[in-house]
Amino acid sequence: MGLEPGPPREAVEDLDLAEATGCAEDLTGVLGPGTPDQRRKEAGERLFALLAPGTVGALWGRVRAGARAEGAGADPVRLSLEIAIEDLRRLPWELLRDGGGWIFHDPRLLVSRRHAPAHVPFPGAEGDGEAPAGPAELGPLRVLLVVCNPLDRTDLADQEHATIAAALGTSPGRAHLQVLEGPSHQRLFDEVRTWRPHILHFVGHGMPAAEGAAAALPFKWATRENPDVDPKEQWSLESEDIAELLDEWRPRLVVLNACRTAADPVDKLGGLAHAFLAAEAEAVVSMQADIDSPAGVAFASALYREVAKGLAVDRAVHTARRELRNRFSEQGYWALPVLATQRDPEAALAIRFVPTERSITTLCENSLYRDLKLFVDRADERRQAWRALDPVGPQEDRPLLVISGQSRVGSRCTGKTWFTRSCLLSCFLHGHRITYVDLNSRPPGGAGGEPGSTHKDWLGLLRAVRDGCLDDSQPEPMRPEAFSAFNAELNALVAGVAPATAGPGAAPAEPVADQGRPFDEQVGQADRRRSGIFRAFLDALHAADPDPDRVHVLALDHAEFLLPEMCRQAVYPELIEPVARRREAPLRLLLVTTKDWIDRGALPAEDGGWWQPVLTLEDFPDREYLRLADEYCQRAGLNFAEAKVRRVFEGYTELVSSQGGVAVDLFRDIRKTMALMGGGA
Repeated sequence: MGLEPGPPREAVEDLDLAEATGCAEDLTGVLGPGTPDQRRKEAGERLFALLAPGTVGALWGRVRAGARAEGAGADPVRLSLEIAIEDLRRLPWELLRDGGGWIFHDPRLLVSRRHAPAHVPFPGAEGDGEAPAGPAELGPLRVLLVVCNPLDRTDLADQEHATIAAALGTSPGRAHLQVLEGPSHQRLFDEVRTWRPHILHFVGHGMPAAEGAAAALPFKWATRENPDVDPKEQWSLESEDIAELLDEWRPRLVVLNACRTAADPVDKLGGLAHAFLAAEAEAVVSMQADIDSPAGVAFASALYREVAKGLAVDRAVHTARRELRNRFSEQGYWALPVLATQRDPEAALAIRFVPTERSITTLCENSLYRDLKLFVDRADERRQAWRALDPVGPQEDRPLLVISGQSRVGSRCTGKTWFTRSCLLSCFLHGHRITYVDLNSRPPGGAGGEPGSTHKDWLGLLRAVRDGCLDDSQPEPMRPEAFSAFNAELNALVAGVAPATAGPGAAPAEPVADQGRPFDEQVGQADRRRSGIFRAFLDALHAADPDPDRVHVLALDHAEFLLPEMCRQAVYPELIEPVARRREAPLRLLLVTTKDWIDRGALPAEDGGWWQPVLTLEDFPDREYLRLADEYCQRAGLNFAEAKVRRVFEGYTELVSSQGGVAVDLFRDIRKTMALMGGGA
């Protein structure tokens, strides 16, 4: 159930403010890793004793009684602590302990803090009202991971990057992770405004804190390994900068997975976290004391596993807190995360998709898409494709996107096919019709192409696309009658006779099948007949969807099996160019091919403005090898931290370094080798 009890006005009067304020000094350092557990328990009981008398105690008793009454299997009670008085907000309420148990660990409760605006003197005051949460954002979930200092290897930023990417990858297509490493002030601000992340996540473990300084996130500070950092590159994100950072776009969730940055022991929830909430971020997760990097990584891993499932942010933090307690119980790290929300925690991270969850799951289990959970990286390229085909914000879309690949290490694989399917999945989640067609297939006899070859002429292309649209492997296969009128015109025009239909796009009285005849070039008006066939085909595509404005994204993979001269002479002017010039809206085209095919002039250079720039996939950078290996192992169910697994992957480091890049299929090959050796599935 969704019970959110809020203490009435009289509750504030029950608290002895002087006593509570005195606790702040007494509890200084109680969250440190060297604190005995008994001292943390005593601190938690003392905090609860502040709440026990009077109205708050009575309300708390009713909440606990209600939680028990629901019995096993019931939804937990959602409880928000709204603390308007600054001196009280500074206390480590996450240590609350009642009746021998930690309240923030109680499985019957989901406890978070509620942001109390500065203008509201206390909950329940006149005029106090909670604005409703904004409508659910259209997914995929956009996550921006900001690494404050890529020069500091002690913060395990690569591990955190890998574990977040792997966690989000458990639900292919539903989330997109973008990474900024040590950005400048301007780059960070520009990225938030243009990328519009739903989650803004900062990694800054091990950052320095200046004595008496206000809370801030330093960027690119000098380290022992890298002492010579240009002072001009060093900067800090101050509390006073946050309002400007979020002036055009407000994230749903901000995660400050970093040690507290001020030496002042009372500046914990305040500072940056409070500034993000004041700037109307829906929710903020911050750390109220120093946290070791391994614990920070573990927290992020558990948090994003739950976020990927679509769970509410308080449920995700509750699970992540439990993970910290299980793995770092003696250090007490579980009490460090503070979740504060503007409104209902269940609505803070609300993301919706146009298709039903069942249809999304069905598609992800499809043989064409189920291996996307192993598809690592390509964040920048996926973002470029997304912004072109289905832009976020004010960017203008491109109805034609050409994707190519080039390996500098001699690999035949650049991941174009996986990349294409990932793009299609993202478009599907936005409610677009998607069709994937593999042109690397042998056409049936007479279907248009070289005998005994997979190469196709223009007619073979159209037949392949038509058959692909009808294939049951598509998420929304078209009905056979959708192409009945096209087949009727095709049968007539290939032979040079007048179509028997009532007009372009008109459906015949009886379903018509393609007779499979080749195009007769010897019959008169060949160019006009060919144009008529293309027109009938495009009409069939448009008529197949009852919604004339619904976007249809058509991907033609392995376009290199379309004869280059045939593409330039027929397919480009009759299909590709009309789509590129928006004459066939809302049809969008993904043309996936090789660099050699483009270099051979399949697309006219004089029209480069319509099909360039080409999005080219290359090998992974060699410096990213171990981070990508870690991510791949987590996606594949392998434990990268296990000595024998890590040893195998590290054994390829020298090879990768000598080649200057990582072939995209290297991880798959390593996994196969391990399976043969009995070292992994």
